[in-house]
Amino acid sequence: MKKQFIFLFTTLFLCKTLSAQEVEFTVNLSNDTVLLGNYIEVEYTISNGDGKFIPPLFAGLQLIAGPNKSSSYSVINGVVSQSASYTYYFSTDETGNYIIPPAELEIGGKIIKSTPVKIYVAPNPDNIRQRPRNDFDDNEDLPRNNKSKKKIIKL
Repeated sequence: MKKQFIFLFTTLFLCKTLSAQEVEFTVNLSNDTVLLGNYIEVEYTISNGDGKFIPPLFAGLQLIAGPNKSSSYSVINGVVSQSASYTYYFSTDETGNYIIPPAELEIGGKIIKSTPVKIYVAPNPDNIRQRPRNDFDDNEDLPRNNKSKKKIIKL
């Protein structure tokens, strides 16, 4: 009986904590200006809520990869938080301004919209490759592990 009471109390506490936090729906770009021939990363993040994600129509952009979904759930010092992200990678063959319309999130019959975002694709006559936001291929900034050249003698 005591275990059931503790379980019920904990469940109610977590539900109350989750419902007290407001749902946030944001969109982030890797860059709002990109050179032609490079890709654009668009990430939609839902914080403190869970619902049906409805992506916008990405007119004029070619999908390279995505949607990639990641999610997290944490309880730190009694504070519960959760988030989910949908990431898309796009490229385009033409320069100019592009507007990505709002994505929608349906939660409990309500529709929440993200903000529309603008992207400018600039000409790239020198075919320059821009460094992505998270580049794990080139670790020049990381310290190198230079092993000692001392001889180890085993006894």
